[in-house]
Amino acid sequence: MAIFKKTAAATAEPFRVPPLTSDTEYAAQHERNSELHRRRGEVIAERRELERKIAETPAPAFRPGVAELLGEAADSTTAHRQRLKELASLERDIDAALGEMRRRLSNARTHASVRICDSVKSEYGRRVANVCRALEAVAEARAEFDELRDQFEREDRAWSRLTPLSPHFLGNAKDGHVQRYIREAKAAGYYE
Repeated sequence: MAIFKKTAAATAEPFRVPPLTSDTEYAAQHERNSELHRRRGEVIAERRELERKIAETPAPAFRPGVAELLGEAADSTTAHRQRLKELASLERDIDAALGEMRRRLSNARTHASVRICDSVKSEYGRRVANVCRALEAVAEARAEFDELRDQFEREDRAWSRLTPLSPHFLGNAKDGHVQRYIREAKAAGYYE
């Protein structure tokens, strides 16, 4: 059937909808979000390493103040513990920034999607129109089939030997799925 023949366009490079990152606003937000996630990973890795070092360091014999008064070594984990506090604060800040980035990315995604849809609208419309033309051909073939089937039934012919195959999946022949799709495509301005 002619409907299924490959066209010159079908053998050319396939059309690709641009990715969200092709939009400069979205790409900048996405890059910043990725950087924050990378930084958060670094902070977590450093925190875990410090926690491991603290856990492996033997407990001091005296509190740091007592050890200093006695002239002995103070707690060797004091600097690690101070850095852990700094990292905890930094991790909270990064998490707050990531929360804001989720909101910004969502907003940027919406705007980028609008711009991308606008840029591919003609290709989308062309493909909707192709589907409509193919569906019209299907509707025509179905009408021919229905006419033949009606002849069998009008003449009271037993035609089960032919294995009756009614295209019920298309819906009602007068106002089914084919007609509904074409109406929607026309209402959207993609088919005349």
